[in-house]
This record gives sequence, structure tokens and C-alpha cells, in this order.
Amino acid sequence: MKVIDASCLIDFLTDASRGHLIAPHLEDDLYAPDILVAEMHQCLRSFERSGVASDAELQQCRSQFADAAIDYLPVWPYERQIWEWRHSVSTYDAMYVALAADLGCPLLTSDRRLASAVSGIVPVICV
Repeated sequence: MKVIDASCLIDFLTDASRGHLIAPHLEDDLYAPDILVAEMHQCLRSFERSGVASDAELQQCRSQFADAAIDYLPVWPYERQIWEWRHSVSTYDAMYVALAADLGCPLLTSDRRLASAVSGIVPVICV
């Protein structure tokens, strides 16, 4: 069981050179705060607006994202932790960290800064 964050999922879906490093970690039960849906769509929107990805590539990412075996959980129960960690991590990152802490499982990320900031709070797998 792992909590996957947006950075890791985006890297898996869009970066072939890193995808093979991330793929083995996705064979576990995956959880994410429901904010992941908004973060993924915002990222894909950004790729579209900047011309980084074609329509076909964006549709493929959206399809893979929709098919991903991720259990989404609400973030409202973690309001206190999110606020308490405001000096260490962003609000969005705190949602992933709080969920991992509550589930007692590692956070799967490709964000080295985040991994460093929360290594004493939750186990971290930084790919």
C-alpha cells in the first residue's frame, strides 16, 4: 500500500525515461487524496496550453489516468495536519503526506524537495 502524489503519476504518464523506474512501485495498492484529480487535469491543461503535448498524447494520458487503479480518499479529515505542516510543505503536498501518515504507508513521489521535507513524518519512496 502506497500513497502516490501527482508528481510521480505525471512522470509515469508522460516521461518514458522515468516510467520504467516508477512502474514497479505501481503494482501495489495505490491511494491518493481526491485532489489528485484536479492536479492531474491542471497539469494536462498546462501541457496543452504550452504546446508541450499533442491532443493525442493528452487523450492517452487522460485515458491512462482514468484507468489507473487508485483509491481516492477525501482530504477534509486532515485539515488540522495540513495547517500544522504549512511551514514545511505546500498545502497540496500536505494532503498527500497526511493521507500517507493516516494510512501508515509510504508516500511515492518524484519530488526530491518534498521527499526531503517529510522524511521524518512518513516513509518516502522517491523515484
